[in-house]
Amino acid sequence: MTYKIMHKDKVIALADDNGVTEIIDKSLCPNCFTIGMPLEYWLEGRMVDIHRSHSRKLFKALRLRTTDNTAQVIDIGHGISITDNWWIQRNDEELNYKALKKYNEELADIALYGSSSSDSCNTSGYRELGTVGSYEKAWRYINGCWYMYKQGNMQELISEYYSYAFLKALNVPVAEYEIKHINIEETGIRNTFIVTKDFTDNAAVDFEPFCNYYNDHDEPEYILQRLDDKLLVPYVMMIFYDALLHNDDRHNQNVGVLRNSTTGKITGLAPYFDYNLGLTATGVPRIDPIKGNVFTESFLSNDTCRKVLKENLPDRKSIINASTTASKLTRENFSRNIKTTVIKNYISATYDYLAERL
Repeated sequence: MTYKIMHKDKVIALADDNGVTEIIDKSLCPNCFTIGMPLEYWLEGRMVDIHRSHSRKLFKALRLRTTDNTAQVIDIGHGISITDNWWIQRNDEELNYKALKKYNEELADIALYGSSSSDSCNTSGYRELGTVGSYEKAWRYINGCWYMYKQGNMQELISEYYSYAFLKALNVPVAEYEIKHINIEETGIRNTFIVTKDFTDNAAVDFEPFCNYYNDHDEPEYILQRLDDKLLVPYVMMIFYDALLHNDDRHNQNVGVLRNSTTGKITGLAPYFDYNLGLTATGVPRIDPIKGNVFTESFLSNDTCRKVLKENLPDRKSIINASTTASKLTRENFSRNIKTTVIKNYISATYDYLAERL
């Protein structure tokens, strides 16, 4: 089988069952593209996690048996993602890109809930296969914008929302989050979701994750030596805020760059996102006043990190005010009985530890 790799409606590369055979427009290709690169390498980063329980129900609705069959994955999902314009089709096809990204509420329901009130069996449009990650989630199209709805336990939802509110209060570029409570009439059960607005504005720019640049090397020491100069400060500051928010789930799928969708040039680091495993989500965040913790040790051991943070360190008052704002908004969105003192204390203690040692 032969394939055309597309960017919007333009053919940018060709491939066959063994991998990429020709690169037509390098400037618009994903960064990882080289002659001979297996298609599986690129597609596996654009494929729903098969360990999500609802993904199996989604596969059944789409008649997709396994992700090991690359030809079937391409035929059904076409490698489409909401946050960029890359996709793939067979060489004998002339598919409509916009039609492939049209919202399908029934499939979104199956991906998010495991079932849908509709039984139309309509599988046209966006099939949610490109909605990556280990949590039950789905993209929904509302009033002209895409929003990702994601499930999680209460600690995870609080961590994600608190982190967003904290960074937003500091005017840090962060993906927009809100909390949605949805009542299921049939059961009387209220479901709570963390909802994220698509920061690419329906792929007006292309989001490309770091895995396309650095594979699975997500250590800052590795990335900093290879990072574009204009990305240095925002990347280091992301690591700093990860330390303040006790976020140890930063990997090369949840950080990336934004690229101009006409020229392919990198315009900057993508807004920060994905904090659901930070703060109190995995326990009580702690820092030793003498030894620090794994976050501070890693940060302070790198000369580049120290230099950038010293030049860009927010003042302490702004940090305290931001944590106060985040605490207030978190209680308003969840429960006024939630205690956030341990979070505020951790943030201020970690800030003080780093500031004193720069």
